[in-house]
This record gives sequence, structure tokens and C-alpha cells, in this order.
Amino acid sequence: MLRVVVLVKVVPNISQLRFDPVKKTLIREGVKNVLNPHDERAIEEALRVKEKHGATVSVVSMGPPQVEDVLKEAYAFGVDNVYLLTDRAFGGADTLATSTALSLMCQKLGYDLVLGGKYSVDAETSQLIPEVSQLLGTTLLTNITKLDFISESTLLVEREHEGGYETFELGLPASLSVSEKINRPRIPKPQDRELAKQRSVVRVGANELSTDLSIFGSAGSPTSVKAVYDSSYARKPIIFDATTNPEKTISEALATLEQALKEKPALTQPQTEAQGDPSKRVWSVFLRGEVELQTAKEVLSRLSQLGYTAEAVFAEEASDDQVHSACKHGAKNSLVIPIRDSTWSSKAMAEGIAQAIRREEPYAVFFPSTVRGREVAGRVAAALRLGLTGDAVDLKPTLQGEIVQVKPAFGGNIMAEIISRTIPQLATVRPGVFEAKELGGGECPTKWLEYNPNTSEAIRFIKSRPIEYTSDLYHARFVVCAGYGVGSPEGFKAVSEFARSVKASVGATRKIVDLGWAPPHLQIGLTGKSINPELYVAVGVSGATNHMVGVRRARVILAVNKDPRATIFSSCDVGIVADYRVALSHLREGLRKIGQSLNPE
Repeated sequence: MLRVVVLVKVVPNISQLRFDPVKKTLIREGVKNVLNPHDERAIEEALRVKEKHGATVSVVSMGPPQVEDVLKEAYAFGVDNVYLLTDRAFGGADTLATSTALSLMCQKLGYDLVLGGKYSVDAETSQLIPEVSQLLGTTLLTNITKLDFISESTLLVEREHEGGYETFELGLPASLSVSEKINRPRIPKPQDRELAKQRSVVRVGANELSTDLSIFGSAGSPTSVKAVYDSSYARKPIIFDATTNPEKTISEALATLEQALKEKPALTQPQTEAQGDPSKRVWSVFLRGEVELQTAKEVLSRLSQLGYTAEAVFAEEASDDQVHSACKHGAKNSLVIPIRDSTWSSKAMAEGIAQAIRREEPYAVFFPSTVRGREVAGRVAAALRLGLTGDAVDLKPTLQGEIVQVKPAFGGNIMAEIISRTIPQLATVRPGVFEAKELGGGECPTKWLEYNPNTSEAIRFIKSRPIEYTSDLYHARFVVCAGYGVGSPEGFKAVSEFARSVKASVGATRKIVDLGWAPPHLQIGLTGKSINPELYVAVGVSGATNHMVGVRRARVILAVNKDPRATIFSSCDVGIVADYRVALSHLREGLRKIGQSLNPE
């Protein structure tokens, strides 16, 4: 019988979290703990495998004893066993230490398939499943949208990435993280919840996994949090009721919006006067994919401007044009690792990069924070036992010579400054947070590195398909988002066409994605994308907390809703009470001019 292990985390309900600006801490008092929403989908998918093919489903988590009541909810869903790794030795664990403990527990239980959510909503790293996979030696794919068995030992899976969808065959044992689009978790019956409360969670101590306790908890954690601070804009909503005289009122609202865009300052982060040490070689890794290549150039530009010796590392054979472009964007040298991978194997990519790191000994290595980039980075970190920061939005040198990686956490409620005590420092960097500037003439030395493949991965590429609606929300400076208030699929299409006409990217709320009106990759919010445009226009969006955490870092928010009591009117800069069709018709010309200024040709 198949053995399925689901790795879950108990997290605070981030919609209830608040930041104390004086103490520089999150206010946890009165905040309820819940199962990580993404992990609930992993549980659901495991149960579907059990129902179709027969399997034993075990849930494994790590945390203090008080999370047991939350974990018992997994029994109500229908899992067979629930285990809690709980021990003082586990305290203060970062992703590597956590992955180490969880992988040892998987080995203790035995496994054919390891599942988890794409990330936890408190940390948002997307590192755990790749690191566990590397430590276990399994095949790996992340952000899975479909999963089927084609034989007892072979899976057919579809995964979403930034450029579309890919289908693969892969052999067991495998480790997969699931997308929020893969399923809708079942709702347990009240009687099942009551029965679950009577069942026991099996506690597992550190010494039951290893006699070497230094690999766990803070002792086994290469990364630590240096500081945290608030990452959201303060907003003082100005609301215009355009139900009676829309032309005049919306004209006034537009003038107020233009003033806000001119006057409202950008978010400031704690700054340092330190500059990067030019004697330190720092790498920006180029992987396949348009977003990956663009992000690598953005990181190169940032590292070069900070004063480091920035180097471009190509994890496959690179064309002359790609090398030339890297040199123009700040690379002092280009390094090519000749990995010949006709399909996609994160194991081969990671193995080649790890070999290069051992030989070349760079000070820091940065990967694109994309589906592919996070797979490779997580594997490299686990293989070399290095600290890895996930989804960094800034890189800052310190006077002590470190590179601080700044990342969002808790649904964007805070920014955390992360430092690593291992060299090289590793981080994935969010696309679009830096500008890809041409800093050089396009010529720099190129060095070909040796690559000796030692392992293979049981994975075969089958096909790909493009995304229906393309919208680069990560890089977007101007976003128009449609909510349930647009009324229908036709309403979403109308908002999409409006967005294109004003040179904006289009987004969607979870509600209309779940209804099938909009494709999943356009979803903004807690279980979708977190964005930071200059202008965010919410059309028919109610303003639910789970959506608004995804736009906390938007500089200016314009809300359009016919309901004057809509929650979003307390979370915007400018609000217009009107039917969205009427409002957009009067806003079109003014927003087109704004779009042209934000996105000039």
C-alpha cells in the first residue's frame, strides 16, 4: 500500500495579526492558530490518492505541544495518523533545521509520496519541500496543479510556473508541493470534528530522530532574523459618492488620485551607509525561462551597483547574446556550467551549481524567486547545508561585511531582515524588485566550469501549454483587479479589456478565480500573489482581509464599488461609490494618461 506523508505547519491566522511599531513585534495576543491553508490542500490531495488507489496517509508537523488541538483537525479530514515533532531541541529552527527534522521523520515512517503546500503563509519561503526532497533523495516538482497515477510507481503531474503549465512523468518516491489551484479542501462533518478531538497526536522527540541534536533547532539553523519592521502604507481614505453626478464627481476623484500619485512617498526601509566589498565574488544564477533570465539580470545590476564583483552563472549552455546581455547588466565575469538537461531536472541543476560553489567559493549566490529557481535553490541549500533566504525583496550590505536579505513575512504584514552565518550566503530574489540597468559595454571574460553528473532524476517532460491571460503582476507598476462585484465572466473580460486600454496589468480576487471567471495565475491575495505596484485599482473588490494582504505594499489604491459600506473603502487612498461600468467609462482617459506615465514605451 502507498505510504503518503503530508508535511503541515500550524500558523497564526495572519488576518488577525497586527504590528506594534514601538516594540517592533507582531501582536499575537488573541490570534487564533490554524492549519496552514496551503497544507490543507496537500491533505486533500493525499486523501484523494487514498480514495482512488489505496494509501496510508500520515500528517507530520513540528511545533510546541499546544498546537495539538489544531493538528487533530487533520483526523476530521480523514487522515490515518498525526505526528508532532516537539522538543526544546527543535526550538528556533529555520527552514534547513526544520527540513532536517521532517526528512528524518519521513525516513522513520517510510514513504512513497511526500506532499506539502506551496508555502506557509507566515514564512512564505517555498523552500521546505525542495530541501526535504534533496535530503531524502526523491524526485521533485513544486506548485502542482494536477496529480494522477499512471502506474503503481509513476505519476503524471502538471505544474504551473511563471510562463505557463508543464506536464511531467515522474517516478516514486517523489516530493511535491501543491498549488492552491489543485483542489478545494473538503469540509469535515461536525460529528467527524468531535471524533477527531478524542484521538491522540503522537509526539516525537529529537532523540528519537538522531543522537546528534546539533542538527536541530537554533543550533542547526544557519539563518536568523536580524530585525523586523512594518511594511505597509498608512492610508487616509477619501471617498467620492458618484451615484448622482458621476461625471463631475469622478473628475474630482481622478484629480485627487493624481495628487496622491505625485505626493505620496514610497515606502522607506532602514538604510545602511555600507557598500559591498569588491573583493567578494557574488553570483546571480541564470536559469531557463523568461522571468528567470530577467530576474537574474535585475539581481546582477543590484549587486554591481552595491560594489561587489558580480558574476553571471549560467546553469546550462548559454548563447552569445545571453552572455553579452549579462555583461551589459553588470557582470564582471560569466561562468557557464554545461548541464545538458533536455527535460527539467532540478537535481541536475542543483548538482552542477553545488559543484561550482565548492570549486569557486563565491561569497553569495542569488537565484530567481520563481518556481524553478526555488526548486534549485532549496536543493543547493540542503546539499551544502547552507542558509537560504526565500523571496528577498532587497539586498543590503552591512558595516560588518554581511549581506542582509530583506523579505516579507506573515502575508506582507512585516518585513524581516535575514542574515546567514554560512558562506556562501544564499537567497532567492523576487522578480521585479530591482531595475535591470545596463551598466557596462557588454564584454566580460567567460569561464566554462567542469560538471560531473553523479545522479539522475526519474522525471520526463511531456508537454507544455501557455497561460491564457498573460499579466506580469510581479513587475507591474499599474494593476487593475476585478472582484465579485463585476458580476460575471463577461464582467471580468470587460475589466481585462479596460486594463489593457489603460496600459495596466489585470488581476483577480480568489472569489472570481474559484468561480472560474478568471484564471488562477491572476489571483492576488493571501493564497495568490503579493504585489507592489505604484497604482492598484480595485474594481468590484469587497476588501476582504485575505485579499488586501496581497496589496499592502501598493503605493496608491483606488477602489470602485457600488456598495458604500464595502470594506475596501476603509483600506484605500481614493474611493468611488458607483457602478463599476459607469466609473470606468469616466476614468478611462485619465487612467490611460497615468498608465502612459507609469509604463512609457
